[in-house]
Amino acid sequence: MTKKGIALVSVLVAMVAVLMMALGMSYLAEANLSTGRNLAQQAVARQRAEAGIDHALAYLRVNPNFAETRSVSGNGYTGTITPLVPGEKYRIESTGTFQQARHAAVAEVRIEVIPTQRQNPLFGNGWISGGRITVNGGVDLYASRLHADKGYANLSGQIQVCDENGQNCKNLNQVSPPPITGGAGVGDTQCNASGTNRVVCQDNQPRYQVCPVYQPPSDPTFTCQDAITGEIKRWDQAYRITTPNVNNLSEQALGVRVSSVIPDARQKNLCQVEFTSLDPGQPTELTRFLSARNVTPVGNDTNTLLRQVLPLLSGLRVCVQGNVTLPGGTTLNSATFYVGGTFQVNGSANLQDVKVAAQGGLNLDDVQATNSKFFTNGNINLNNKALFRGDSTIASIQAITFNGRANLLNNRALAIISQGDITFDGRADTHAFMWAGGQITFNGTGTFIGGAVSIGGTIRKGGGQFSIRNSNAENSDLPQIETDGGPAPRVTFRR
Repeated sequence: MTKKGIALVSVLVAMVAVLMMALGMSYLAEANLSTGRNLAQQAVARQRAEAGIDHALAYLRVNPNFAETRSVSGNGYTGTITPLVPGEKYRIESTGTFQQARHAAVAEVRIEVIPTQRQNPLFGNGWISGGRITVNGGVDLYASRLHADKGYANLSGQIQVCDENGQNCKNLNQVSPPPITGGAGVGDTQCNASGTNRVVCQDNQPRYQVCPVYQPPSDPTFTCQDAITGEIKRWDQAYRITTPNVNNLSEQALGVRVSSVIPDARQKNLCQVEFTSLDPGQPTELTRFLSARNVTPVGNDTNTLLRQVLPLLSGLRVCVQGNVTLPGGTTLNSATFYVGGTFQVNGSANLQDVKVAAQGGLNLDDVQATNSKFFTNGNINLNNKALFRGDSTIASIQAITFNGRANLLNNRALAIISQGDITFDGRADTHAFMWAGGQITFNGTGTFIGGAVSIGGTIRKGGGQFSIRNSNAENSDLPQIETDGGPAPRVTFRR
């Protein structure tokens, strides 16, 4: 055979080998695609079957007692609810389908009386204090009240009682009884109201007394009128307030104590990504983070790298040993920060569903925060451009001076919580709840909507009229109480 013939045979063999390999890869790719399609179809079928279980649970919440089998159906699922013990125990079976895939889900349910939760109504009724209330200047009560367990150090200005719209206002001597009370059975009380406000005082004690909201009476079996319901109860069974514990609140909301942020986060495996610092950070850490997400780093400047990193933190739990500084113009959604140092916003930043536990303190400047929570072991600083909306919270173990604004959103309002004192500077015109272990001080005028609950007392300084308006809004970090619940399904088994 000639050299040309040998070469031709060799080329043909190589071509056949390449063809066989290509066919094998094609078959493998097709098999992978088929497997992927099957997995995707199975996932959709599983989701639909679970949707059928959820549909049946919703049905049982409305109809918790029946003796015959009921059916539910929806997009791609059918289910049955079979009574095992009518009114007590049920079995749910649901089948979900999608193209060729089929999935079955099962749950067993008991019907139980499950207490519902609602916010302690002492929050949102006006100014409620376990200490004394001092008012220098005028106050208008818009469907709200003043209560001080230990009475009133001063009520020197004009106090009017109005409806919730600020209309039909009357002086205290035209309202019986006026919504200004003290704690019954409590020692060390005083009431030195002057002028027309003497109507609320009698022999240096508040004339109208209800169950104390914080102070214990000298008689452990003392009965009194509940400040909220008006019912006669033993004092410790009436509505009461407690001293805020920011460590506990932070642990409930973010899983860590603000006095031990990073150790707690690591112990509970909360950190999805870790940085030594984001102030603005270390180039190698920032570059490594970007590369792991197939993002090409722009240069080696830490400020530029940080601006690339921040949008990618949305949806992540981020642990930072040192400080975090967000540059102006930052927008973040659904990120959680566990910070060993301080958390700071320089300029304007838009934060949506952001949670922060910072051991070193919070400097928030003119942050725009919606449904966001900030807890710290240190101080909180912000300016009057800061705006909080909805179910937001700022909480500190230290004292808080609040200079910002807060607006209502979806019947949720800001909570300002301190184990120490809270000082509210400037014109109010804000919708919020305050809860202080120490004293709350209002400086300035305006309309405060919500409630101020203090253990140590409340002071209003400055001249002019100050309006206090009640609120039915809520905040998830304020104390919840159990109320009578109805029968509801509790899942005991689900697969």
